[in-house]
Amino acid sequence: MPVLCCALLALPAQAVPTQEYEIEPVLGASSLVQPALLSGPGFQVDPHVEIRGYMARFTIDTRVGPIQADSVEILGDRIAELPALEALDQLTRGQAFLDAADDSVTKTAKGIGQVLRHPIKTLVGIPAGVARYFGKRLSRIGHQAQALSDRTARELGSAGNPYPRDDGPMTEAREIDREESDGRSGTNKHRWYDRTGAELEREVKRQLKYGQVRRELAERLGIDPYTSNPHLSERLDQLAWAGSGGRYAATAALGSIGGVGGIALAQGSQLNEIVWKLDPDQVRERNAQRLNRHCRDNLLMRQFLRRGTFTPSLQTAMIDALDRLQPAAGCDALLELAMTAQSELEARYIVNALGLIAHRLEARAHGGTLVTIGAGLAYDSVDGERVLPLPVDYLAWTDEVSRFLDNAAFAIEHKTVLLAGTATMRSQQELTGRGWNIVVDARERHTDRLVSRGDAVVERR
Repeated sequence: MPVLCCALLALPAQAVPTQEYEIEPVLGASSLVQPALLSGPGFQVDPHVEIRGYMARFTIDTRVGPIQADSVEILGDRIAELPALEALDQLTRGQAFLDAADDSVTKTAKGIGQVLRHPIKTLVGIPAGVARYFGKRLSRIGHQAQALSDRTARELGSAGNPYPRDDGPMTEAREIDREESDGRSGTNKHRWYDRTGAELEREVKRQLKYGQVRRELAERLGIDPYTSNPHLSERLDQLAWAGSGGRYAATAALGSIGGVGGIALAQGSQLNEIVWKLDPDQVRERNAQRLNRHCRDNLLMRQFLRRGTFTPSLQTAMIDALDRLQPAAGCDALLELAMTAQSELEARYIVNALGLIAHRLEARAHGGTLVTIGAGLAYDSVDGERVLPLPVDYLAWTDEVSRFLDNAAFAIEHKTVLLAGTATMRSQQELTGRGWNIVVDARERHTDRLVSRGDAVVERR
């Protein structure tokens, strides 16, 4: 080995190969987030964080098992949810709940700890981050989405329901997703519409009550009722299902614990309170009316509002951001881009991109144009600035980033890139060399911890 080192040192400088592009690294968690998010009562974040698709993937060890967080933003949400998770875990193990719950609910509740302490099957496959938004083929992806939308609309249009869902009133329960994740997708499970007569009527009423109880619990805890946290969602399901049967006062039981109400709300990311007050169909109807202020294509709007990738919470957050931005044009292009999202992480990327633009431009935001460049989103302000929001955790200078930013649409003089997280020195040098103004670490200024009250946005207490 010493001989090899000497031989390398003896080579002329021009003979030593240089790496043209950067490789996404494994970083220390402390280089990405504040210490308060790395450890605390009942949790510890793995110090090694893989950057994949420009987003950081964290693993949180908790008392109930490991939790994955696929971005800095989601990490903050998961840590904020921990007091609520512990409260629900305590209730689902209590004798009052076990006595009141159905047998199936009781068995599931008793097994939660064992099943979720090692959720290997739910963690297979590492997400690709948001790399797809640095691609070149939005039009092709969008056209495919549009073709699917047209076909679906023709097939379902005769039913007279603009928001068809085939899993019935208990959409919030996400039974299908859980069955797939724990290997039960092949079981002979009848869907809600397979039942008939009085049994169906009773079941529908109970499931509607279930949704209401679930949202009430989420509001008391200050959490998103459509959270993707598997531990938290499972326990919400159990308590809401028991409460919908009339033998267990779930919200009253929660009040007996105390000390948890609103904690996640005070620490988590932006959330509009209508997702607690209204059921999913009502949220969609309301959001359809709000989208009409900005968009023109009714078919695109209906398809976006049916997209399961955007939960009612994310749907509403995107339209909240649109209301802040007030673009004069480009809403339909935004919907085309949003319909290509294939994961919660990608949906959040769209929402956060709009938020970054609105915050950066502030008073200048209104009246501009949303544009899609490649597979990314940009905004042309009324004074001629092209703004490119990149709500990523860590921007390395990769081949795809280079090709994306070399798009002819960016060959203009007045342009600014908004980086929510951090960028390597190489990335900053390349951006500057291409004439970009750079705003780094814009996330802290954008994520002001606000909660929407109806159509207004007010500071959280």
